[in-house]
Amino acid sequence: MRFWTKFAISVSFFLVLFFLWPPIVKADNEFETKYDIRYQVNKNGIVNVNHHVSLKNKLSRVYATQYTLTLPTTKIQNIKAQDNDGPCQTKISLQNETTVIVIKFNQQIVGVDKTLEFDLSYEDLQTALKKGEVWEINIPKISNLSAVDGYSVSLLVPESFGKAAFIRPEPIEELTEGVFKLYRFNQTRLISSGINATFGPFQIFDFTLFYHLQNQKLTTMETEIALPPDTAFQEVIIKKLDPAPLNIRLDEDSNWLAKYQLAGNLSLDITLTGKTKLFAQAQPNFPETNEKILAKNLTGSDYWPIKNQQIVDLANELKTSKAIYDYVVKTLDYSYERVDQGIERLGALQALNNPDQAICMEFTDLFITLARAAGIPAREINGYAYTDDIKLKPLNLVTDVLHAWPEYYDADKGFWIPVDPTWEKTTGGVDYFYKNDLNHFVFVIHGQDSDWPYPAGSYKTEQTLGKDVQVTFGSYEEEKPIELEVQFEISNQLLWGNQGWGKIKITNQNNLAFYDIQINLESQNLTILSAKNNQVAILPPMAFKEIPVEFKQDSLWQTGQGEIKLTVNGQELVKKIQTTSLIDQLVIPGIGGLLTLTTLLILLKKKF
Repeated sequence: MRFWTKFAISVSFFLVLFFLWPPIVKADNEFETKYDIRYQVNKNGIVNVNHHVSLKNKLSRVYATQYTLTLPTTKIQNIKAQDNDGPCQTKISLQNETTVIVIKFNQQIVGVDKTLEFDLSYEDLQTALKKGEVWEINIPKISNLSAVDGYSVSLLVPESFGKAAFIRPEPIEELTEGVFKLYRFNQTRLISSGINATFGPFQIFDFTLFYHLQNQKLTTMETEIALPPDTAFQEVIIKKLDPAPLNIRLDEDSNWLAKYQLAGNLSLDITLTGKTKLFAQAQPNFPETNEKILAKNLTGSDYWPIKNQQIVDLANELKTSKAIYDYVVKTLDYSYERVDQGIERLGALQALNNPDQAICMEFTDLFITLARAAGIPAREINGYAYTDDIKLKPLNLVTDVLHAWPEYYDADKGFWIPVDPTWEKTTGGVDYFYKNDLNHFVFVIHGQDSDWPYPAGSYKTEQTLGKDVQVTFGSYEEEKPIELEVQFEISNQLLWGNQGWGKIKITNQNNLAFYDIQINLESQNLTILSAKNNQVAILPPMAFKEIPVEFKQDSLWQTGQGEIKLTVNGQELVKKIQTTSLIDQLVIPGIGGLLTLTTLLILLKKKF
C-alpha cells in the first residue's frame, strides 16, 4: 500500500508540472491522457469552460490522486469539479496573476487500462472581451501539447457576434449548434499556438491629434503635416481640421499631407478630430500600387542596408516573407529597458548584431531590409496600436504612445499586408503574420523615405508639452456622401484668334475620401485642346484637384455661344462661353469705321 501511495503522489506532482512548464518525465510512461475542452462564449462575454479529461492507466500500480491546472488569469469564478462518484474537493489559490486549481479525486482507479474520467468547469471573464465594435477571443496555448495522447477544443460563439473577421489556427470544422456557431480544433492545429479569433467586420476608433508648428524665420514659409491616411485596411473620417489647410495632397506612399503657410516668427497649433474604421479584410476599391512605386520599395537606406553581405546572405537563405518574419521573431529580443532609457534608432544591421537590444523599430527595420534584399517590396508603418497589456504598450515617443510595424506587398493578392513581429515576440507566440487584429491604426507610411513624413505625436515645439495623440474606442456612424463641389475658373468670353484657357477646380467637402473620380469634358461650338478625360484615383477630405482646360472656336465665322460640359462621376455641369467671329471682330468694325470716315469726309467737304 505504501508503494502505491508513493507512486500516486509522484503522479500528482507530474500533473502539476505539466500545466506549468514542460514536464520532466513523459506522461506516456504512466497514463494515456486525453482532453476535450469546450469554451462557450455568451452574449455578455462570460465564457463557460469545461475540461473533460480521461486518464487511462498504463501500469498496474500507478494511479492519480489529484489534478492541478494553472490558468494565466485570476478572472474566473464558479469553479466546480466532479468525477463518476460526484463533486470533487477543489483547492484554489492565486499566484502571480494566475489561478491554481487542485482537484482531489473521489475515485482511485487502479489497474492496467482502467480509466479515470472527470470534468472541471468554471466561468472565465477574460477570454472574450468586447473592444469597441468587435469581440476578441484569446485561448492560451498549452505547453508541451505533443506529449498528450488526445486533445481537442470546441469554441462556441453567439451568432449575434457576426461573422468571424479571422480565426487562427483554422478550425477543422464549423457547425451550428442552436444560436451558436461551433468551431472545432484538433491537436495538430493547436501544437504551435493557442486560438485567436475576432468577430465583427470592423473596428472604430475616435481620435484627436494635435500638431504644433513654428516658423523661426523672418520670411513666410510653407510646410506640411501628415494626417492619418486611408489604406486597404483603414478608412479615415475627418470630422474637423482647424485651422483648415491650403490643400491636402497624396505623396507616392499615399500619405495625406496637409499644406500650411506660416508668416515669419509665427507659431500655429492645429487640431484634427475624426474617426477611423479598421477592416479585417482588404477593401476591394482601394487603388493598387503601380510598378514604379513597388520598385522604390526595394531600395536601401542607412536603416535598411540591403546590399550588406550579411543581409544578402540571410535574404538568399530565407527567401519568403513568412520565413523572414519567423527569423526576425526568433532572433530578436525585445528590450524593455531600452524603451525606458530613451530612443535611438539602431537600424537593421545593428539590430542583427545586437539582437537583445531591439524595440519595435528594430523588428520593423530588420524585416524590411531582409524582405527588400530578397526582392519583396516592404515598408514601415508608424501609428497607434491598442492593447490592454501594459507590457505590450508600444514605443513612447515624446510622451505619446506610437508603434512601428512593417508591411510587405503580396503580388498575388495585389495589396500591402501588415504584420507585427514585435507583438508576436512580446506576446509569446500570438500570430501577427496571418491575422489583422483591428488594433493597428496607421498614421504614416514610410516607403520612399525611412524617416519622412513624421507621424502625428511628433510635431512638437519647446513650448508644447503633454499628449498630442488621443485615441479611444468609438461607435459606427453612417456617413452620407454629398456631391463634389465643382468650380469653373474660365473666362466668360472668347475672342476670335485667341485660345481660351483656365481650370476646373474639384473640391471634396465630404468627411471621407473620394475614389476613382472620372472626369469627362465635352464641348459645343468649341474645340477642347487639353485632355478630355481625366481620372483622380484618390481625393482626400478637404482636398481639391485642379484640371487645366484649353479650347478654341470651331469656326472663324461663327458668332454666338459655346459650351463646355463637365461630367464628374455622373454629375453634369455646363459652362457657357460667348464667342465672336472674324466678321464681328474685324469686318463689321472695319465697315463701321469706313462708313464713319466717309461720313466725316462728306461733312467736311460740305463745310468747306
